[in-house]
Amino acid sequence: MGQTQTMIAEIEIQASPETVRSVFLDFSRYKEWNGWKVESSNSSKRPDELRPKDKLKVDLGTMKFSPTLLQNSPDAFEWHGNLWPIFSGKHEFTWQPSSKTPGGTTFRQKEDFTGLLAFLMAPGSSFSKKSLDNWKSFNADLKKEVEKRS
Repeated sequence: MGQTQTMIAEIEIQASPETVRSVFLDFSRYKEWNGWKVESSNSSKRPDELRPKDKLKVDLGTMKFSPTLLQNSPDAFEWHGNLWPIFSGKHEFTWQPSSKTPGGTTFRQKEDFTGLLAFLMAPGSSFSKKSLDNWKSFNADLKKEVEKRS
């Protein structure tokens, strides 16, 4: 149904993947360095305790939604949100040892959009550009915060 559009934004961070993951999962401190808000729907769970099928509350500044967690591993954090069949997105954050920055991390956001309105996220579209700019801003803020704490 519809098509699939994929968006990717990545950045090099001069810190270990473990450090990047630690700062990324420190949701309660996001307000200190970024405008995004991510939290568990179950306030008794710490971010590192979240498991697949747990619900999240996410506010990216431009959009609020309640996705379902798909993965929370040492290598990735992934959720799925949708207004199926109109629009669906699987968003993945990964932190891998960098092949470009010795001792560093490649932090990557990737989302696969599907559904009847997925074409709105086609490369070059205004929706795609706005989302990608938001992701790049988050990535830059995360880099700055991680490197400050390292």
